[in-house]
Amino acid sequence: MKAMARVREFIVFVFLISLLTSCATLEDSDNTQCFDAYSASDLIEETDPPIPEPEPCQYPGSSGSLLYNEIFPELSWLNAYNSEGDKVELHFLDQYCGSGIDIAHYDSIILAIGAGWCPYCPAYMLYIDAMAEELRENNVLIIYAELQTDTGVSAPSDYAHDYVNNLGITSGFRVGDADTWPIMNFLTNSSDIVAYPTAFVIRTRDMRIIANQRDSNYYLDFRSITAGISTN
Repeated sequence: MKAMARVREFIVFVFLISLLTSCATLEDSDNTQCFDAYSASDLIEETDPPIPEPEPCQYPGSSGSLLYNEIFPELSWLNAYNSEGDKVELHFLDQYCGSGIDIAHYDSIILAIGAGWCPYCPAYMLYIDAMAEELRENNVLIIYAELQTDTGVSAPSDYAHDYVNNLGITSGFRVGDADTWPIMNFLTNSSDIVAYPTAFVIRTRDMRIIANQRDSNYYLDFRSITAGISTN
């Protein structure tokens, strides 16, 4: 009897070994008879590693100075106007990062600054508008910023839009310093703006000020300053 029992145990052992060996060669992965012959790690499908998320674009650090060769501060206007009278959002971050919702990317920015009570500002704004086509060829974003109204109060973008339109200007975007974000009246309160009219030329690849009207007694040659920035 003991001999018969040992024979049966041997037969069962041989059967199990045969089953395990055959499962390793089965092509049908759904065969439930073979499930226990594989470890859980063998059933996990290999997958590619996840694609890392791109790093968010960060505006370059700025001291807040508006002097030549400084990084222009990160400013926005949430209700700027384009030349057609449509409200748009204008963000310097978009110009640095190369993308935006309302406004295309430009190689440089001319930020022309005036005030409603300033007798010399209209001629300065018209001087820029007269070369708008050439500046467009240089891929320049023109922004006309009004800091104060004709009565000396802080100017909103609505006022800036009407003021620039009344001059007959058909180029550029219009913003008021009362709507400057994140710091209202940032330009008005800057100690680096000492007279009106004035202007800055900002290179968008690093947001560095490459020309400042306060450094010259003559109108800036915006055509030459902005020419070839994309290739320099």
